[in-house]
Amino acid sequence: MSARILALLALADEAPEAEELAEELAEELAEYLADPEPGVRRTALTVLSEATEDWAHGSTPVATALLDPDPSVRATAAVLLAELREVLVAGEEFTAALSQATTHADPAVRAAAVGALWRHHRIAAKEAERHLADPDPRVRAEAVHGLVSLHAVEPLDTAAADPSAEVRTAVAGGLGTLGDPRGASALAELATDPDTAVAAAAFTALAETGCPPKAAALATQALRQRDWQVREAAAKALAAALAELAAAPLTAATRDQNLDVRKAAVRSLGHLAPDDPEVPAALRTATEDPDADVRAYARHALRRYPNPSER
Repeated sequence: MSARILALLALADEAPEAEELAEELAEELAEYLADPEPGVRRTALTVLSEATEDWAHGSTPVATALLDPDPSVRATAAVLLAELREVLVAGEEFTAALSQATTHADPAVRAAAVGALWRHHRIAAKEAERHLADPDPRVRAEAVHGLVSLHAVEPLDTAAADPSAEVRTAVAGGLGTLGDPRGASALAELATDPDTAVAAAAFTALAETGCPPKAAALATQALRQRDWQVREAAAKALAAALAELAAAPLTAATRDQNLDVRKAAVRSLGHLAPDDPEVPAALRTATEDPDADVRAYARHALRRYPNPSER
């Protein structure tokens, strides 16, 4: 271990109180953060993260370290930006450093910078949308999360056609988080995605945005797909569809071989309007399911009906 690192660690150990250490750091730590040895700079960041209480001044060095010439220092800064997100203070210098880092040659740096900007509410919709054109999918995924945080639905339509499944999954999940009916059209397209994770995320999100007839038809077809994750998500989507479109396929799904699909089907049936005669009959049958959770969901849903018999 180098003498400089030992001196830095001694600085941390010698201060008996965190407040005293913060004063020391304000005066001395900048020297270590600018040390020519990458190991010293990494250690300085660690000491800063563990010891300072003055995050009004301590936040900027973490963001600035994303611009460090050494990749290991940049990686440490990226980790700290994520770990310390609850305490970091997004002042002007902090924001300026992150904004500069969004154009860095290292894609991991760009992703960390975009992610920190939106998490600290320091990015506008137009800027986040610009990052959808980044060549790295990690950056584009962070841009999607940023747009979601800003409730910007329209740019997400474009991102739904992204070549990366990671980004498309982020779009689907984000549209579900927003629950805006305007996102249902893009979700219907994503529901036909060949990637299982994307399709499942899209169907799950349709349960939040509403499941219009076109999407309900896709969900009905998806209940016959091989991947149980897609069948489960399709059953969830049908909870937000018209009862006349959803009751029959959900009734069939209560007999699916997969437990999670049956659970989703029974829970979705419980959301449908109680004036469809197929619904209570299917729920009564589900009270005899071999799984206790399915039986419990069915009994709970049947409480919506004043007459224990089928209407």
